[in-house]
Amino acid sequence: MGPLPEEVSAVTLFELERNADFDSLVTYLERSSNPDIRRRAADVLGGLHSEAADEPRDRKKVVDALVEVAKDDENDEVRAAAIDALDQYGQDALEQFIGELSGTDIDDVATWKKAQILAKGLDADVPELRMAAATGLGRIGENNVVSTLVDAIDDPDPRVRKRVARALGRIESPEGVPALTDKLHEDKYDVRIEVAYALADIGTNNALGELTSIADDEDEVLRRIAVDALGRLGSTEAVEILAGALSDDSDAVRRTAMFSLVQLLSEAPANASHQVREKIVDELAEANEREAVEPLIEILDRSTETAQRRNAAWLLGRIARDEYRSNAQDALIETLADDDEMTSKFAATSLALLDGGDLEDRLLDILDDDMRDDEMRVKALFVLGKIGGDRARDRISSFVDRTENDRLRKRGFSALSKLGGVGAPSGDLA
Repeated sequence: MGPLPEEVSAVTLFELERNADFDSLVTYLERSSNPDIRRRAADVLGGLHSEAADEPRDRKKVVDALVEVAKDDENDEVRAAAIDALDQYGQDALEQFIGELSGTDIDDVATWKKAQILAKGLDADVPELRMAAATGLGRIGENNVVSTLVDAIDDPDPRVRKRVARALGRIESPEGVPALTDKLHEDKYDVRIEVAYALADIGTNNALGELTSIADDEDEVLRRIAVDALGRLGSTEAVEILAGALSDDSDAVRRTAMFSLVQLLSEAPANASHQVREKIVDELAEANEREAVEPLIEILDRSTETAQRRNAAWLLGRIARDEYRSNAQDALIETLADDDEMTSKFAATSLALLDGGDLEDRLLDILDDDMRDDEMRVKALFVLGKIGGDRARDRISSFVDRTENDRLRKRGFSALSKLGGVGAPSGDLA
């Protein structure tokens, strides 16, 4: 790679991430003069750990580069980002960094002994070593290190305190709740965020109570931290609090609450997911429609998280009412051709629940538009089979006579069978 440009846009790094261009990302990590770019490159490389695992050469190159940056970069936040990226590459990557920085080889040490060595690392003079030690202890997950981590929650470096809190959350020991509670009420905001996440991960009644206590705090940032963390619980206990936050005076809090409700659908355990879904639908049905529907539309429009978009599409069909029905229809129609098959299916089934207005005509126009994506037209036929009338039956009958696309013809016959026309049933959304 030649000389680095003075400015690198977020789009450039996004392209490198999408293409899993490890060589270029490592170059930016090591050579950019802009610490924000180096930090972002470390974040991206951490997120690509799964792709790197498929190619040992790429993984080694990335881990070696992250280790060097974590040791030697002149910027605190870049070093911290490199350590977090190493965490995503696993315990062995963290231990490589710890070994090089401390001169201690812990590769072949028994787990209990390794935990002792890392615990001693919490007293190291170098803050990056303390950060890595805390992260490593959280990964090992031994309950006998909780008291050591609790003692380290008062580390003078906030970067260390953040990772201690994260480690306590990973271990999920109730023993850590009192120490985390103290930090929740008095520390830097970015430390409080990690503390809140840790309390949500621990998930005891005491931990939930602490998060609930700041959900209506006078401090807007604390309220936002609380509703953000509550989305990780995956339980009905958090639903009412989050639904109540949809009417918060702060737009940021309201939107965070909706994102958390959508996330909560993903986090709910299998044996409680139906109960959580019903609770969320009931609460959102009682909420102000604008406050409930607009954030879901925004998620469909802007989010890149597949689980979020799936759940947003599913929810829209169940809570959008008269005033925002058309807006919800618009968002769902655009989602019919989503790259994720499940998201597009949820969009189609939700549209079928939102009949009204000129939806039938709009879907028929999509069907007749040869420039439209085939997937969108397939899903349009599915919805028309659910909501269509005589006009739809006639238009679809004409369509199946002239189309040369086998899949569209099959879906057209299926829609006709449901509308009382000539056709043979087939599986939904086939």
